[in-house]
Amino acid sequence: MKRHLLFAVSLAALLLFVAVQLYMIRNTWKQKEEIIMMRYKSLSREGLSLLLAKKKSNGFEKAMDISDKFADYLISEELCKLYTSYDSVSLSRLALKETYKIMEENEQLTSFFKSYFGNAGHDNDFNSIIAISKLVLLPPSGKMVLTDTLYSKPGKKMVVVNTFREEHNNFIIEFHYLLDLTHKNEMVFREALLSFILIIGSILMVFMVFGITWRNLLEERRLSELKSDFINNMTHELKTPLSTITVAGRTLEKEQIISDREKVLETAKLIGKQSVHLNQLINTILEVSFLERQEFELDRHRVTIDELLHQVVSSFLTSCDGCAVIEEDYTTNGLEASVDIVYFTTMISNLLTNAVKYCDREPIIKLSAAVSGSDVEITIADNGVGIPQEHLGHVFEKFYRVPQGNIHKTKGLGLGLYYVRRIATAHGGDVSATSKPGRGTTFKIRIPIQNTI
Repeated sequence: MKRHLLFAVSLAALLLFVAVQLYMIRNTWKQKEEIIMMRYKSLSREGLSLLLAKKKSNGFEKAMDISDKFADYLISEELCKLYTSYDSVSLSRLALKETYKIMEENEQLTSFFKSYFGNAGHDNDFNSIIAISKLVLLPPSGKMVLTDTLYSKPGKKMVVVNTFREEHNNFIIEFHYLLDLTHKNEMVFREALLSFILIIGSILMVFMVFGITWRNLLEERRLSELKSDFINNMTHELKTPLSTITVAGRTLEKEQIISDREKVLETAKLIGKQSVHLNQLINTILEVSFLERQEFELDRHRVTIDELLHQVVSSFLTSCDGCAVIEEDYTTNGLEASVDIVYFTTMISNLLTNAVKYCDREPIIKLSAAVSGSDVEITIADNGVGIPQEHLGHVFEKFYRVPQGNIHKTKGLGLGLYYVRRIATAHGGDVSATSKPGRGTTFKIRIPIQNTI
């Protein structure tokens, strides 16, 4: 319950932190956006003031001269053709359209700004927009006012540089000159990139720390459970021979047993057998503890692999009184490799022992050896109960025992496969396992051939 509460509180804090960081990203973007808009507005007005001061020009002189001639043409040639309201609308459209075209083709302010911005070290990738707010034709008979509100409200990417008003012989014009920062988002992103990297980096860092911390908590919980299981298993394993020895000792105290020589010998043998078993358990625990503190010190010898494997099989079958059928298949053709005979024998014997222990029928074991590249590959396949897929990745861990099937009924401390992996890696090789529950397990050991003695 406490762990779930801790997870919920941690996750809530993490989400709050992410929300704050995203809010900071949004604010940073808006601030950079405003700074860029203000920068270009300030630069453009400084540039226009410089142009007016040095050249006494606003960049539209040529455009105004041509527009004045066009306005004269409209007054002298087109106004007299107006008969209906439709004609007036058509004339307004023509006047605005052509005036726009004349101004866009002949204005020189845009080229000046591009050069000015570039020399100042700023991005000059923008488009200019001219927005006519009023166009007044001045015929002798009066005024004809034309308006265009197409750009009356500048967009978010537009900088209003200035509003101009020009009076000439044949027309009066009021228009806005704007800069369209087409790539404003790219500009903002470039300027805010470092801030974004730091913010996103902090988010990723917090997520990583959270993930590592939670994984460590789960690992700690798993190790705690393994420790508890190990203590329970070890207690059971140690109590069995101790109980037997205690009972046997009390039995020897009885008068009827003392007088029976055969019963005394039988009880003494039982005590000796259980003492050996108890000693093996203690040595196993001490040996694994020793191996945890330092690396293996192998006593390597050049041996013929198939002969050594056959010797291990023969010794195993003799010790367990023919407890299994072992099918041998060696295709190494007298191959030699450098191994520690004692550790190698222990490794193979542990796997054979497991194949017998974890089998709910007559054990049939297939032991094979073959050359695979620069390694010798030893395969031990059994017909036992198998290992569920979710536990297969943990079977080589210290003290790990699969909590399923017949395993609860089988004695052991969860050290056999851990010991196998340690021996294989000490020889420069590795061990892997595949399994199908109810159909058996296959272990593959790879040992390098070219090890020197």
